[in-house]
Parts: sequence; C-alpha cells; structure tokens
Amino acid sequence: MSAYFDALIIGSGIAGLNLARKLAQAGQTVFVCSKEAVTEGSSKYAQGGVAVVSPWNPEDKLESHIQDTLSAGKGLCDSKIVETVLSNAWERVEEFIGLGVKFDKDFYLEGSHSFKRVLHVADATGRALLKPLLDNVSCNLNIAISQGTEAISLLKNEDAVVGARLKTISGEVFDINAAQTILATGGFASLYKDHTTPRILTGDGLALAYSAGAALENLEFIQFHPTVFFNGSKPFLISEVVRGAGAVLKNIFKQSFMEAYDIKAELATRDIVSRAIAEEMKKTEADYVYLDMTCWSKKDLEEKFPNIYHHCELSGYDLSQDLLPVRPAAHYCIGGIKTDIHGRTNIKGLYAIGECAYTGLHGANRLASNSLLECIVMPEFLANSILGTEFTKSNKLGEPCEDVNAALSYREIKAEEENLKNIQNIMTQGLGIERNANELKSCLNDLKHRTETSKARLVAELAFESALKREESRGCHFRSDFPKANSNYMNNTLIQKSLKTH
Repeated sequence: MSAYFDALIIGSGIAGLNLARKLAQAGQTVFVCSKEAVTEGSSKYAQGGVAVVSPWNPEDKLESHIQDTLSAGKGLCDSKIVETVLSNAWERVEEFIGLGVKFDKDFYLEGSHSFKRVLHVADATGRALLKPLLDNVSCNLNIAISQGTEAISLLKNEDAVVGARLKTISGEVFDINAAQTILATGGFASLYKDHTTPRILTGDGLALAYSAGAALENLEFIQFHPTVFFNGSKPFLISEVVRGAGAVLKNIFKQSFMEAYDIKAELATRDIVSRAIAEEMKKTEADYVYLDMTCWSKKDLEEKFPNIYHHCELSGYDLSQDLLPVRPAAHYCIGGIKTDIHGRTNIKGLYAIGECAYTGLHGANRLASNSLLECIVMPEFLANSILGTEFTKSNKLGEPCEDVNAALSYREIKAEEENLKNIQNIMTQGLGIERNANELKSCLNDLKHRTETSKARLVAELAFESALKREESRGCHFRSDFPKANSNYMNNTLIQKSLKTH
C-alpha cells in the first residue's frame, strides 16, 4: 500500500503542526504521522515561555536578545541565523495571539537574559501554543493525521528523499510518497535514565536522516535542566522562571551555594547551574539539592505557577512551606540534523525542523525559552521555501534506506525493555553532565558490541563519537580531561555516513 502527498511531516509537536497548518492553508496536501497520540511530544509539557523582544516591553532591545543568545552559545551560534530568527519573533507571536493564545500580561526573567522578556501562559505555555494548532489541523481537509504510526525508514529515489516507510501500532506497513519530507521528531533525551521528555523521544529523526546520508552536527551538546523534581515516578520539571522570579537553590544543609559558582547565581546559564548542582551533590554526598520557593505565599504560587504548585502538592509538598528536592535531568538536545534557515538538509527533498534540527541558533548552549521561539518562527521560513519551489511528482517510487529499515522499531525496543534500559545506563554513565575520554571510549565500545540494532542505539553511538571529537569544554559539553575551551574547536562537530556510489 502506498499514497502520495505534497508533504510528509514526521512528528506532531508545535514545529511540525505549525508547518502543516501553513502548507495546508496554501493548498498543499499534508500527511502527518506521530508515534503516539499527537499530543504526546515535548511541546505539550513545555512549561517555559517564548523569549521575545516586544513593543509591550519598550525597555528591552533586539540587540540585547541577540547578544544574550550569542553569549549563551559560547561562540558556536550562527550570528546571521540568530539575528534573522529573533528579529522575526514578535510577528510570529502576534500570529499565535490571533489564533487565540492568551499570554500573561507580565514578562518573566529567566537565566542569562538581560531583561524580563519571556512571555508565558502561566506554567503551561507549550500546551497553550499546541491547542490552536491541533484544533486547526484536525479540521483541515488537506491534512491527514496518522497516530500510533512511526517511520521505520526514509525512501530514496537516486539522490533524493521521496517519502518514508511507516508502521502502525497494529503492525501494518505502508509507504507515503511525498515531494518533500520533513523531520520534526524532537530530540533524544529519553535515552537517559533521568529525563524530562516523553519516552518516545529516542532520536528517530536523526537516525533516519543519518542513514539517508544527511549531515548531523554537534550531537555532544545535550542540555540538562537543573531543577527537576523526583518523587519515585516520572521526573517533573520545575520551570526556569521559578528561579528567575526569586527561588533559591540550597544544599541538603539548607545553605545557598550558587554564588560560589557564578556571579549570576541562580540566573546563570543552565550548563553552569547543572554542573554546580552536580558538584554540590558530590560534596554533600546527596542525591539532590533543595529549591526554596517559600518566599511566596500559597496564593501567589497558585497564581504564578499553578501546575507546578498542584503537582508538588499532590506529592506531599507545600511549596509555600517546604523545600523541594531537585536535581538535573537530560532535557534538550541542541545538536541535530544540519539545516539552513529554511530547514533544508544536504539531501534533496529532506527537511528538518524543531529540536531535531541544528540551524546554529543555539550554538553550544540554548538560552532559556529560545526553543518555543524556534518552533513558532522556523515553520514560516520553511513553508515559504517549500511553497516557492516547483516540485514534480516522480513516477519512480523510492526504496528504503539501508540499515534503519532492518532495525528494531520503537515498539519492538520498548517491548524489550531491558535493551532500552541498558542504552539509558550507558548514556547516563558516559555522556552525562561531566565526560572524559576513558568513559566515552568504554561506553561507546559497550554500545558497538550490543547485539540488537535500533535507531536508539545508532543515535547513542553517534552522540558518543561527537563527544569524543570535541576535546574541550564548551557550553553543555564539559570534559574533565579538557576542562577549558579551546579555540581550535570553534567549528561544529560534523557526523555523516559514507554512502556507496553507483
């Protein structure tokens, strides 16, 4: 079985659905597939807001947002990409306001921002941005949505990607042929034991792209969120804005400690705060530190952070009185499939957008709340590029790319729970907040000697190889054997499969 669409979008987060909406409104037929329900990507759980310079906030300046982004990126941001994306941000925010999103009137301060410039919808901004997109695409006759469906291989016709082979939850396999195929699959943080993301984010898009010959960049830069609440169940993220608004980190002896690690204290970049917490946990021989939010009354907490407050309350913590145990967890993958500003990869017909893409916006460390910003801005550039290009439907159908088609699917590896746990253990051991050559090599060797094949294993191997290549410390990548930044590593770490020539 096969079908043809103008565009195939693999993934259903804000970036993917926003693109589907724009293409369908222009008359294109779009097929969207999602491994689980369309609501179950990272977008739904994003508490943080949208970082934007707004006419509502005249004290802030675009130049300041650009500089803050470049500073956080530690020399690896593409300055032209940064300027282009940030200068188009407010127009895209207004677009979502037009779709019915009601942002809070106040702007918030988050780590390493020079001004209060982060727009929130309470502490559930991702859910608020996702809802109008879901409402829109679900009633658009140009869009077909297949839930519980994963891509097991991209289809190639000579040097171009022309769709993908998909597999449903019931085991049905079918091909979708498309003039353009867009990967919007998110990151791979769930390959760690402790992570903030839905467990379906195992890096599928990166594996699919790599096997088709696409270039991947900077996979070593994996951002850990500093403040994640653990209570014997799924980790629960405590938004950056909480520290921006005045919450304080304390060790198990209830002593504040961030001032000793960085002059910005709680408002330092996430890589610095995460390493400080890890070091403090080591010093105090504890599994966590505390986040002190007792500066607010219960009423204030319920108004400012309703989801956070009530989640913690259900776990037995009254944040107006109790210190909350937190520690870092894998959160956001900065590296990904190499694309330009229009989402184009080095393979004809293949695009990437959102967390699975690397454009140069984030560099070596993502500035807080620039990710939702990316998800609402980049689809505009990609849609304009696609709609401005003449595509001809090929009479030749594509063939599955080698390697990935034979790999275990997400559900198969999920059924073999032990395999996934082993990969998570290896990632946590060797590619955590602090790395070194011996651990990286040992863990990579363990991965290469595993018997099962899967997209998850492939992505893990590629991330280790990237981390070994960068013999320095920069942004989210900290090597204890190379603890300082090195100007010899100002380039991006490129990983690309050698394809056979005919």
